[in-house]
Amino acid sequence: MLRLLLGGALIVASAATHAQDQGGLRADAAAHGAWSAYGRLSFDIGTDRYYVYERAGDEFSAAVIDRKSDMVRIRAVSIAGAGLFYFPAGASPCQPDAIERLGLYAELVLFYLSSAFPDGPQAVHAGASAVVDKPIPELHFMQGVMKSREGARTVVSLSPRTGPKIDYVLQDDRDNVKGTWDATRLSQVVPDDEPLARWHTCWAGSWQREKGRSPVFKPRLEDARTLKTFGEVRRALRGAGR
Repeated sequence: MLRLLLGGALIVASAATHAQDQGGLRADAAAHGAWSAYGRLSFDIGTDRYYVYERAGDEFSAAVIDRKSDMVRIRAVSIAGAGLFYFPAGASPCQPDAIERLGLYAELVLFYLSSAFPDGPQAVHAGASAVVDKPIPELHFMQGVMKSREGARTVVSLSPRTGPKIDYVLQDDRDNVKGTWDATRLSQVVPDDEPLARWHTCWAGSWQREKGRSPVFKPRLEDARTLKTFGEVRRALRGAGR
């Protein structure tokens, strides 16, 4: 599985060239049944980093964490109707490729969980294992695509923890991937008081051209460039009827 996760050539980025065109789109929540309803998902592929995903309503966050320091190397946040936000501020240009690639990694993990245990996490009451030995279908996240390919025989092992958490291990003939699926519901993926100045902000919107003038980008949110915190972004969304 590790070779699938790290095989960049296997991942086709979205055709869109600007995050502004994405509008903070989300993954297809129905693609993997109840396994898609996580609040927090982690996976560890045994390198110098691990990955953490969070979902809260129309918000999605993907972070790459340094193993030694537990510091965030890069974090991408999508808020539907507002845009994309990258941390640290110089981490990524305003293109959706980074968050789409990270999101596709999570979709691959969810594919194995839902294939091995199609009745969903609510049916897992004790430690259990199942084998997934079938082709991997084409996976989607936002407008990113991971092409279908042959899959390696993979043993999926689950160990329920206290509360709505389940530890998992994905073991094929070469690799061991582990992590935790957590159904805890989150109200937001970034605190309201988090300043936007620490992030690279890529507003959703469109380019508008007036006769005789150069195109001008107009964010979907009114006065978006005056917003200072994630809380102000959420209030602006509510004011716009989102």
